[in-house]
Amino acid sequence: MRRIVLGLQWVVFHAGVIVSAPVVLGAALQLSTAQTAALMQLSFFITGLGSLLQYLVGHKLSLLEGVAPPWWGAFIGLAIVGTASGKPIEVIRTDIEGGMILAGLFLTILGFSGIIQKLGKHITPRITGIMLFLFGVQVGGVGIKSLVTNGGMELLLGGLALLCILFLLFRKEVFLSQSAILLGVLVGWAAYLALGVSKKPTLEMNTVLSLPPLFLWGKPTFDPSTAFSLCVLGLLLVLNVVGSIKAMEGALGKEVPVRSYDRGLSVTGLTCGIAGITGGIGTIPMAISAGLVSVTGRETPKAFLIASILYMVFGLVVPLGTLLSSIPLSLAGAVLLVSVSSLIAFGVRGMTAEPLGKRESLIVGLGLLTGIGILYLPAELWKGVPFWARGFVSNGVIMGTILTILLEHGILSRKVIVGH
Repeated sequence: MRRIVLGLQWVVFHAGVIVSAPVVLGAALQLSTAQTAALMQLSFFITGLGSLLQYLVGHKLSLLEGVAPPWWGAFIGLAIVGTASGKPIEVIRTDIEGGMILAGLFLTILGFSGIIQKLGKHITPRITGIMLFLFGVQVGGVGIKSLVTNGGMELLLGGLALLCILFLLFRKEVFLSQSAILLGVLVGWAAYLALGVSKKPTLEMNTVLSLPPLFLWGKPTFDPSTAFSLCVLGLLLVLNVVGSIKAMEGALGKEVPVRSYDRGLSVTGLTCGIAGITGGIGTIPMAISAGLVSVTGRETPKAFLIASILYMVFGLVVPLGTLLSSIPLSLAGAVLLVSVSSLIAFGVRGMTAEPLGKRESLIVGLGLLTGIGILYLPAELWKGVPFWARGFVSNGVIMGTILTILLEHGILSRKVIVGH
């Protein structure tokens, strides 16, 4: 029973990120209510399947393989530019299916080629530290926005739920501390319902079981520009795979064999390919999982496996998926803030792994300022950027990390400084 509770906590902990993706993407892809619901179910199923594959044959860590903002952010960019140029939204959807199939194949090949083993020595703690810090800022911004944009009462209740979680985390009773997030969500959700701030979930029982579809949006089409954009984004997300596993190393206090990184990348590619075949959203290993491991104090592999299976069940059993998707966004935002706090700490630890001299301070400062600055630029600013590049140029985490790499190994490399 204890493991089931901890497994359910894994599901609830990541639910805010998973649930928000179909809701946001539904408007951009002009989906009907039924289509958005289908995408919601598919997101749960792909997350569970990808996580299970990662644990069994991938990096073998308790690191959720979840539908990812970089992917659905790129989908939104493709939809905006495509419709503006007169392309039917139905064709844009099938272009995305085809592009994800190719991007998934590309990432799988990169993993089998051992690209991270070959390039891993160039990814320093400072680089991964800056990336984790920026990712924490990005996700933390989502958490704050979810917490404060739905009225004063939701802000109050979300804040109280956050305090409840923090109180339970530091209890001496092992069960309470390890289950703090789940218990905080349950108590908070009960308060939302009791005060009428959140509506009681409506569970449709007409359709109980829904199997994953094949080509949800129709037969895939292969537009070169769409495929190129998604493959380039996939290449940049290799850094995310490295950063997420590094975050888990920090939470576990031990190193992971470098071959596990490439296995994880291959499974990420496989899962993204499955997303293309089904019409779902691409995935990446979610660094916030390290936050859960950190705050609960242990990895609990069996609970993670239970969570992976539960995600698949939520994706197949319609009423269960509907129930989970009805968690108030402000409550989900409060949970995100707990996980992000650990990510920020891992990032700071990586950035300060060696003393910050003049060179190191410039690398850290410019990398962070660039990444955070891009994160807070208005979306309208990117309309003039070619759509194949918009998905990653507008991503502060990716661009801040790329600049850090250029500074670390090029512009401000130790050889350049010594030569000067």
